[in-house]
Amino acid sequence: MSLSEMSVAEQKNQSGPAEDVYDNGYLRVEHKNYYVACGGTPLKLPRTEFLIFSRLARTPDRIVAAGELWESVWGANKPLNTESLHVYIYRLRSKLAPFGLQNETMVNVGYRLIAASDQ
Repeated sequence: MSLSEMSVAEQKNQSGPAEDVYDNGYLRVEHKNYYVACGGTPLKLPRTEFLIFSRLARTPDRIVAAGELWESVWGANKPLNTESLHVYIYRLRSKLAPFGLQNETMVNVGYRLIAASDQ
């Protein structure tokens, strides 16, 4: 069977390693599909906020340096703008709070996602 003959669902099942999905039983992040759900409730995030959240969710409870976070979203060609990054983090924080998720700022270091388990 050729790739063009496979169904979309079959292609998705074969397309990526497990690291493309984070699931702790409460929080589910499908990195390739731009999908986030908390307790089964989908959370809609604009693309930039999702990319920031996705990077933080890849290493929950660990600090991600601001420069690394910036590069993962905007690439290495755009210089780090900490004020802009902070605005996105602030917006993201307010959207995550109702779900019991915390996004901590480690001053002069970076950010980390405190991933909630079953609520």
